[in-house]
Parts: sequence; C-alpha cells; structure tokens
Amino acid sequence: MHQDKDELDGLIGKSLGQFRVAERIGAGGMAAVFRAYQPTLDRYVAVKVLPAFHAQDPIFVKRFVQEARSVARLAHPNIVQIHDFGEQENVTYIVMEYVDGGTLKDRLKKPLTVSEASYFIMQAAEGLDCAHRNGIVHRDVKPANMLVRKDGHLLLSDFGIAKILEASTNLTRAGTGIGTPQYMSPEQGTGQAVDRRSDIYSLGIVFFHCLTGRVPFTADNPLTITIKHLHDPLPADRLIAENVPATIVQVILQMTAKQPHERYQSAETLIDALTRALLEAKIPLPRASWSIQPMPMQSVSQPLPPMQAIPAPVVPLASSQIAPASITLTCFRCGAPNPSTRLYCTTCGDDLSNKRAASDRFLGQNGRPVLALLSIRNGPMAGRAYRFHQDVTTIGRTNGNDLVISGLTVSRRHARLWFDQGRWYLEDLQSANGTMVNNMRITRPVALNDGDIVNFGDEVVVFNVTYGP
Repeated sequence: MHQDKDELDGLIGKSLGQFRVAERIGAGGMAAVFRAYQPTLDRYVAVKVLPAFHAQDPIFVKRFVQEARSVARLAHPNIVQIHDFGEQENVTYIVMEYVDGGTLKDRLKKPLTVSEASYFIMQAAEGLDCAHRNGIVHRDVKPANMLVRKDGHLLLSDFGIAKILEASTNLTRAGTGIGTPQYMSPEQGTGQAVDRRSDIYSLGIVFFHCLTGRVPFTADNPLTITIKHLHDPLPADRLIAENVPATIVQVILQMTAKQPHERYQSAETLIDALTRALLEAKIPLPRASWSIQPMPMQSVSQPLPPMQAIPAPVVPLASSQIAPASITLTCFRCGAPNPSTRLYCTTCGDDLSNKRAASDRFLGQNGRPVLALLSIRNGPMAGRAYRFHQDVTTIGRTNGNDLVISGLTVSRRHARLWFDQGRWYLEDLQSANGTMVNNMRITRPVALNDGDIVNFGDEVVVFNVTYGP
C-alpha cells in the first residue's frame, strides 16, 4: 500500500514544486520524510511524502487540503510551521519547517529527570493548547511526533494527518484506528469520537514514558494494547520506583484517567496543574531555554515582608450567596462597581464570587493575604489595574488568559505569574517578543519585587504587592 523504498529514494535529486529533495531523513508508518532545499528563500525544509495510494482518492485529497490549510494557520513556538503542500505526479506532500535535532523519541533511551520531562511536556501542552483553541485535535501525540532542537526547544508535528487518513479509510475498528496504540486514548483505540481530552491522555502516556523509559502498556498486538488502555490501571509503581514526586504522579494519573470527563479538560488546566505540582514538590520550573545564559535581575525595592501561613484557605463567597439586587459589588480584580445580580464583572469579566480567594494561604505581617497588583501603563488599557490571588495567573493576548492584554506585540500565551513561599514569580512562555523585568529580558522564572517594571512585548506593566481584605 505504500511506495517501496526504491520509489521513494527515486525522489532524491528531483523537485517537488520549488523544493529540491536532498536526502531522506526519516520514515514512519504513514509517511517518509525528506530534507529539501528551497532556493527562493535559501533554506532547508522538511518534506513529508504521504502514501501513494491516497493520491488516487479524491475524498482524501479534499480533506488533506482542508486540514493542511487549517494546520498551516497555527502560529505557535511549539508547533512546526507548515510552509506548503501539494500533489505532483501521484506524490502527495507537505512542506514543513526543518528542525535539526531529532525527536523526543531519540532522547528516551533512558528515563529523563522530572525537570527535563516536565520541560518537554509543558512545551507540548502549550502547542496543544493553541491547536485545541483553534478546533484542531492532534490524534497522534507521541514522542516521534515531537521534534526537539539541540537547545531543548520542542515542536509538535503531524497535526491533523491522522484525522485525514482515518477519514479516508475503513480502519476504525477496535485497535486499528490511525494512531499509535501505545499512546492512544481508550476512546480512540475503540474507534469512538475524540476531542482534546484524547490528546491530553496521550500526552500523559508520553510523560510516563519520559519518566520511566518505557510505555505503560505493551503486548504482541494492537488490540491487546487497546484493551489494556481500557481496563488496566496505570502502573504508578514504576513512577514511584523512579522517585517521581507524588504531586507529579497525581498529575499523570489525572491526565490518563480512563474516562475523558475525569481528565484535565484543557491543556491550559493541565499546564497550571503541573506548575503547581512542581512548585509543591520544590522542583525548579524548567527554563524557557537551556541554551540562553540567564541574565542578572536588578531589584528596585526592598524585599517583601516575612509571611506566615494560615491553616486553612479563605472560604469563597458562592454566587448563590451574593446579596440582593439593590447592593453594588466591587470587583476584586479591577475595582469596578457591579450590580449584585451579575456573576461576572462588566469591566474585566472576573468572577464576582471571588472563588480564587481559596488559594490565598499566606498572610503578610498585617495579617492580610498577600496579592499581586498589575497596573497597565500604556496602550488602550492604560490606567487599569488588576489584582491576582495566590494561584497561577496566565497573561496573553487572547481570551482564555487570566489577564488579557490586547497589544500586538503580546503573544497568545505570553507569561505566567504565580505565588510560592511568600514570593511572586514571573515566567516567560517562549513569547515571540519576550518579557522584560527592569529592562532585563528573562529566560527563566524570576522572583518579583514591589515596584518592578515589566514589559510584555511593548506593553508596560508595573508590579506591586498589595493585600486582600
């Protein structure tokens, strides 16, 4: 059903469109990959050639074009960029960004450290989050589809290919769906409909593989592996044997829950949960890039006052307890007045029930919860200030972030702010234009001090420590 090796090797030296095929660099169950040269831009690209028999199928070609265009619109640092696609002399191909460094699979000859594994999983989750927000499910999340540059930067590849192949074949019986059985979710393995939670399951299996050096379920045939995914509990004892902290084990168990509704419901939720788990386990959060030397931070103020823990979280006010319509509620985050009949602030959209107050476990010397205040200095939001609780806050340009800053130099998911052991920390999420603190570009999580000036791209924000009620 596939082109034979001689036929594929015959492409070397020939051109597909404007791309001259130089060498074969890989092959998988669904395609062969070549390195090719694009003279117009003087660069090398990767060309993935799909099985020849699909080129004869008009339904496949139509779906292929639709899906390739959708994936090509995804612009994210952790997703391989699609440059072109086409069909020539019964050769259907996709032209992608060339990544020199191999795949995550190549790095799994032995277990990775928790920090290394978390670094890769975080990056993959960031890429999946972008795709999911654009209505695209990967369907074949596995180490071989995760390209890793020499500096450790990870990019997801092969988005949507499993979908168009599956839609064009009859291989939807149990254990025969397009994908890789060792990483497939129970619902995908049995031919049921899948959504983003299936990708989260597969990523959980990848996480397990990273930490233990092997996948959790193996067998002599795909059907038996599928049955194990359906019924066998994840062998968490292997994770414990590798000294994986309990908080990380719990994250993996929730990622790989048998029922989709029991998993993390979004990649964003997973990222926040993994961040908290690493903090609780006192494992340093992975750096944005291991190849860049860290820059020194400059303090512009005195350190925060000592903190003391309070034994129990603050109980949030439930929406059913909000006062009658005649009372005005002040929004926790932006301070705008709101009718008490509303559940969300009309100015910033924050939840008026203030549920995140449950995260405020640390008090300052004044006996009040220590909060973060971000005041925006420029742009259309200039003059607005927002307060944040002691949990994880995401900052970016698109809806779904906790703080949405609309500037064009702000990435979709730009940065992450969180509280730990009495200090506020900020991390850049591999944004296109960077995050700066006091004119120093940050390449790893840094502790903030009261009065620090933060730049998200060109947007200027002042960080201050403030206190809750």
